[in-house]
Amino acid sequence: MKINFRNLGFAAAFLTALYAFSGCNEATVLGKDLIPGADKVIVKDTTINTLITHNIANIDSSIFTGQDNFVGALGSFSDPLFGKSHGFLYTQVGLPKAEFTFEGTGWTVDSVVLYIGCDTVWYGENAPQNLSVYRMNEPTFKIDSNYRYDRALSYDPSKQLASATVYPVYPKDSLNIYGTKVGPQLRIKLNNSFGTELFQQRADGAFLSDSAFNKWLGGLAIVPDTTSGASKTMLFTNLNTGETRLTVYYKNSEKDSIIANFPFVPNPGVGGSAHANYFSRNYTGTEVANNINTNRPGGDNLLYLQEAPGIYAQLQLPEIENIPKAVINKAELVITEINSGSSGRDDLFTEPDRLFLMRYITHDSLGFLIDYGNPSQPDLAYFGGNKTVISEVGPYKVVQYKFNIARHLQFILDKKLENSVLKLEALSSRYPIDMRRLKAGGGNATPPANVKLRIIYTQL
Repeated sequence: MKINFRNLGFAAAFLTALYAFSGCNEATVLGKDLIPGADKVIVKDTTINTLITHNIANIDSSIFTGQDNFVGALGSFSDPLFGKSHGFLYTQVGLPKAEFTFEGTGWTVDSVVLYIGCDTVWYGENAPQNLSVYRMNEPTFKIDSNYRYDRALSYDPSKQLASATVYPVYPKDSLNIYGTKVGPQLRIKLNNSFGTELFQQRADGAFLSDSAFNKWLGGLAIVPDTTSGASKTMLFTNLNTGETRLTVYYKNSEKDSIIANFPFVPNPGVGGSAHANYFSRNYTGTEVANNINTNRPGGDNLLYLQEAPGIYAQLQLPEIENIPKAVINKAELVITEINSGSSGRDDLFTEPDRLFLMRYITHDSLGFLIDYGNPSQPDLAYFGGNKTVISEVGPYKVVQYKFNIARHLQFILDKKLENSVLKLEALSSRYPIDMRRLKAGGGNATPPANVKLRIIYTQL
């Protein structure tokens, strides 16, 4: 039998880091200060290690693009644990003005550039991204429509306007254009032949109004190269930054350095620029694929969580009914990362800043836990869910998330609330479509990496 010492070395380092933090004692992992002093009272400290967890992957019906949703994900990358993610962007632009015509006569194209407003944050590698631009083929593409993120819109592959390589946008990545400084943005050079085609349009035709122009053009589809290994980055676009536009740089028979800007029009009225974002995930061939939607009676031994739209988990809390009549002093739900080392590229594909916990009221409706506080002014400092680094030995970082759910358990013990299934998800405060992910111990993983519920109560 061949022994893989590299894997054993990683496993040893990971367990050493985790046990070094825990001191081989679960109470230490959770903090000895959680146990209140006891004087003539019976205070008990118990940890439930039999939580049942299931990983769920399905379409997120709460995420729409279009209308006033201007932020999107553009790009493609492959995560060795969580598979492939692809983001396509669709947009229209408006005219420089109604009944537009290019200045003068005898026009010659210098260049045609599509500028896309983009955040200076990206996910994945700081690497080039291969993008193509096509004319769309969506006659009903309108700004007043919502588009589900999982709906791919149609474009014409025979009408390719560009094939370009772009890089993530840096905060100081400004550009001086004919003496005017512009902010960070994606810049995609289109074919000059498209500029020539624009020169052929007239003020009483396609250039009559924004509506007429978009009926002629249809829209622009910005499509990443989804070939495995070709692209390794997800960019976050914002069409409504004031930077999104199609710019024609040209000269005429009398003048050089002329600019015509066709801007993105965010107004929802007639002539506004339609836009949408198609986003897909593909788990085929990854370890995640064998651990989602399993319906295993005993649950999944690993948790896989992704920011939406992605994978979330359902948790069941058994043995709660075995607690005698008591006052719950502390109830802490603990989720601990399982670091996959260099093979999982945990250094590149980072964990979410926060997890979130809700309870199922019915099979498809959710409610806040009472520990969350008033939803309009939640008590997040008490409720928890933030990422905390508990160990960092060389490249092997381990993070942990904790939730305080004492009031929720008290209501269950007092028969004021059913012990319903909980929903655990990675929550992004940045974008409606986000990328960060977490691999953690499930309900029946080996302690101390398993998800657990520590309860300290005063028996009555």
